[in-house]
Formats: sequence, structure tokens, C-alpha cells
Amino acid sequence: MLDYDPLEGYRDPEAYDLEDGGYVEDQPFIEQWAQTLGSPVLDIACGTGTMALKLAAQGYQVTGVDIVPEMIDWAAQKAAAQNLSVEWLVTDARTFQLQKQFPFIYLIGNAFQHFLTRADHEALLACVREHLQPEGRFVFCTRNPAPQNILQARFSEPRKYIGDDGKQLISSEEQHYDAITQIQHYTFHSQWLDAAGQQIKEQTTRTALRYVFPQEMETLLFYNGFQIHACYGSWQQEPLTATSRLMIYVCKHRN
Repeated sequence: MLDYDPLEGYRDPEAYDLEDGGYVEDQPFIEQWAQTLGSPVLDIACGTGTMALKLAAQGYQVTGVDIVPEMIDWAAQKAAAQNLSVEWLVTDARTFQLQKQFPFIYLIGNAFQHFLTRADHEALLACVREHLQPEGRFVFCTRNPAPQNILQARFSEPRKYIGDDGKQLISSEEQHYDAITQIQHYTFHSQWLDAAGQQIKEQTTRTALRYVFPQEMETLLFYNGFQIHACYGSWQQEPLTATSRLMIYVCKHRN
């Protein structure tokens, strides 16, 4: 379907944490549901483990799974540095078998958009359904296919990040939306500089993000065995509207 690896940009977890590690807007919502449902907790597409580590520090039993080995390796290093216990697994969210069920499963960071086809969606949801306890909840988010997300560039200028060691990351991006496949194709240009401003390396990576429209999502969830418990347009639990940036779903088994 694609002539490139849509996950190639995630092979550098240090850059990922610099760009996205400071995002905390989703944490209160996830913590609220963790408090309601309890352990164990399953973090699908856990990335570098930001949320998993947050919950582990609060005493929850957490399993984090991700398909990118570099992400899991980096997450495990962070857990060790913080003396936290998390079960980390490199596995595909469409095929994993953990031989246990969870009262709470979540998929955040808009990782749902990395599942590009209906077959991908159905395989993911089948795995979630198999691992979700009968009265459990599955929380996930995805970007709303509103014009500001699809047609407008996220950043008009290159972004600059500085790590704790003084290294600098300069990142810029281009995007193209294919209305037939509902996939947004991104090209990222990254440049690493040392603390003195000398270039260390530069690279170009690409990724693909699938948009699912609200009515399409309702159908997808219904026919894959889920009932929507709640739907929001923000992590502050605002209603989903045409201008919402996000679509956030709290789902349960459909009886």
C-alpha cells in the first residue's frame, strides 16, 4: 500500500521524547479511569512509556506494548532509571496474545491513526476485545478529520528543541492528504546539532496517519463488538464538535 515504512520516524526515541515527551494533557483523564478501574492496565502503542511510567509510579501494574523495538528499549531504560517495574513487550497490536485480561486498556497519542486500513482496525479491535475484561473500558483517541487538521499545516516554521545535554533538534515537516484512502502523508526533516551548534546528523523520515470520520467510527466500533460509553472532543471532556481537534472514545463490550 505504501512505498515507505510509516514507522521509520519512531526509530529515534530520544528525538520522540524531545518533541512529544512534554505532552501531559491526556494524563488526568487516563489517571481518572485508572483510579476507577484499577490494575492491571494495558498501554497499547506505549511508545517511550510516558504514560505507563506515570501510572507505574502511582502503584499500578502496567503492561506496555509497542511494535517498535527502539521505543521499548528506551522505555525500559527510563523505567530502570526511575526504579519502576513495568512489563514491556515488543509486539504487534493487531496480533498480540498476552493470555490475560485487563479492566483498563488505552491507546493514546493518536496512535490509532497508524492503523491504516479497515483490516488493521478490525485486527486491533479484536485483540483489544479479547484482552478486555467483561466490565472493562477501552479508551483511545484520534484526530478529528476537521479541515484544520487535514488541510492546515500543524507548524508554519521549523521547531527547535534542546535536550538536557545541550544537543539541539531542529524539525520541520510537510504534509499531503489523500482523500480516497483518508491518509495524511507526512515528510519530516530533522537536524541534530551539538551544544556548540555544529551539525551531528540530519535525516528525512516519513509517516502515514489514517483519518476516520465520526459516523464511520461508530459503525467500526459497533460491528467489532464495542459500545461507545462516552465520546469527547478534548481531554477536558468537552463535547465532540465539527471543530474539535480530537475524538476521544471510552468503549466497553457490546452485549
